[in-house]
Parts: sequence; C-alpha cells; structure tokens
Amino acid sequence: MNKEQGVWIISGVPAAGKTTTAKSLAKTFDKAAVINRDDLQAQIISGSVWPDGIPTTEANLQIGMNVRNQCALANSYLSSGFTPVCEEVVGRYQLEIYQDLLDSENIYLVTLDPPYDVVIKRDKYRETQEQFNNPERCKLLYEFIKTVCGYGLWFDNSQMTVGQSVKHILDNKDTCLIG
Repeated sequence: MNKEQGVWIISGVPAAGKTTTAKSLAKTFDKAAVINRDDLQAQIISGSVWPDGIPTTEANLQIGMNVRNQCALANSYLSSGFTPVCEEVVGRYQLEIYQDLLDSENIYLVTLDPPYDVVIKRDKYRETQEQFNNPERCKLLYEFIKTVCGYGLWFDNSQMTVGQSVKHILDNKDTCLIG
C-alpha cells in the first residue's frame, strides 16, 4: 500500500460542483476512483433515511455509516494503488471519521464554496432526481461546512471552469493537505 499517495476529499453544499470536480480531479491521476457518499446511501434499499430525512437520529447514523464505508472503500483502493477521491458534505464529525479511519498519511480536503445564490441557481438546472430543492436546508449546510473552516483549501469556484478549479486545487496541493 502506498500510504503517501493520499486520499482526496471534495466537500461543499449540494450543487457546489463536488461530483463534477471530483471526477475531473480523479482523471488527473494514473489510477483513481471517485467514492460518492450519495451513491452509498442509494445502495440502502430498505430503511434508507437521507441526510435531511426523518427520523434525524437514523439519518445521522446512516451519514456516519456511509462515511465509514467511504473510508473502507478508499483504503481498499489505496491498497491496490489507486488514488481515492471521496465526495461528501463535510462537517467536523465527518472529518474526524476520515482522519481516524483513512490509511493514508496524506489526506487532502477541498471545500468548494460558491455563493448561496449561485448554488440555488445551479440546483434548478440539475436533473430532477438530483435537485436538492431545499433552500433553507442549503443555508444550514453552509453553516455545517463552516465547522471545518481553516482545514484544507477553501475557494469560490463559481467563476471558474471545472478545469480551472482542478488546476487551482493541484496548484494549491500543500494547502489541501490536512493529515
């Protein structure tokens, strides 16, 4: 296992550009895999409670479980020479799980932080099943991600192409490094 190669975590509120950026970043590595927490949530066929669902205790339990599953997958990819790129709305709780469970000395955190009005506009143009469509929850998630403010690289990607965002991330790799 090449522990030094690193695990990338792409964070931000829904419609910030996490999926697109994570996939584009992964393409810059020789061998890489994107691990989307929402995809793991969608694997739960019976009893699934999404992050904004009720009961909130079950939603929170499943969030933690899926972040731990991301870590397990990331560790498996690492052991086979892949660079894992995890995608999640990361708050303090999630960050602690990543730091505790990832088998890499290099953990890179990138938080995409476009303005609220841009995120709301972007959300309307996503496929219907992917729309977050909850402006009040979106505001709460902005506060949630701020619990890791000061960790890794934060930037407003709203005026950048995906390619420019990835270049900015790689040009600031040292700032992204959190562990």
